[in-house]
Amino acid sequence: MTMISTRFAALLATGTVLLAAPLSAQEKPPAKPPAAKMDHAKMDHAKMDHAKMDHAKMDHGAAKAEGWKELDAYHLLMMATWHPAKDKNDLAPIRAKAAEMVASAKLVAASTSPMACQKPELLKVQAALPMETEKVAAMVAAKAADTDLKAGLKGLHDRFDLLEGCAGAGMKH
Repeated sequence: MTMISTRFAALLATGTVLLAAPLSAQEKPPAKPPAAKMDHAKMDHAKMDHAKMDHAKMDHGAAKAEGWKELDAYHLLMMATWHPAKDKNDLAPIRAKAAEMVASAKLVAASTSPMACQKPELLKVQAALPMETEKVAAMVAAKAADTDLKAGLKGLHDRFDLLEGCAGAGMKH
């Protein structure tokens, strides 16, 4: 054997020789196009079964991207209580989570909102969130009638929507 063929045989034996493949074989397959970002503002949320969704794993858009973790946490509680009440007239979640919502609302009020939410009218909504949440919690404590409690929760949800909207439509539900 010649010196070159001996070295080549040794390299082949150790697996350190890369054989050239035709260019067509070297090309990478085309990348998958990125998944289209959902426009939550255009979705018909009334037709969705929110009870079957794992909201903790969802990307709720701009507020999460901006890092308003306190509002994100309140949002999860709001979804867990408002949607069962609205969709199924199930008020057990709000009765169970009212105190947790009050604590979360206090964290939202004490937090620094994203720049998009630092407008006087929105700062007032942010500051009032604990008091408005406490009103619903007081209804729970007083064992208010379901229709009254649902109306109170709807009002709280509508006020919360103002903050949610300023933080980004991607969070909107």
